[in-house]
Amino acid sequence: MSMSRALILLALPVLAGALLSCASNEVASGGEDETAPGMGEAPRRAVLPSYLSPEVTRGRLEGIDFGDTVWEIPELQKEKVKAVALYLKVRAERVIVAGGAEVGSAEYARQLGQQRALAVKAALMKEGIPANQIVTVSYGLDLPGKGGGRVEFGTVPTGEKAF
Repeated sequence: MSMSRALILLALPVLAGALLSCASNEVASGGEDETAPGMGEAPRRAVLPSYLSPEVTRGRLEGIDFGDTVWEIPELQKEKVKAVALYLKVRAERVIVAGGAEVGSAEYARQLGQQRALAVKAALMKEGIPANQIVTVSYGLDLPGKGGGRVEFGTVPTGEKAF
């Protein structure tokens, strides 16, 4: 075996380990909101305030109403999603999409609220809002504000300039 081939064979496990390490750090951290860690440190995520935190402005954006067991955005509510997207395009803010539901058990309501929040996130992304600007949470039966079968929005200033 030639010397160069032996060096390549020795280097492959090291390179593969480095690549896997980078990939697992990106998956574990979601690829966003992390500062550059030092050698051997785990990636750190930015600390986001709770939807109920005083740092979060709630009620500024109109919520999205859903039917009893529906998680797809009703046609009549899609203009509200577009209005939220337009707001986010001109403001340097992150949005917390909080889903709620008043049906069945608490666990079913939490899952339905999460599906609603994810549906709204997908619709906002289709309108050009980056995924890292949107955070989803489900309150199920306990959605604050107007509550019920809806999605509410909270905004958090990022401290950056708007797009």
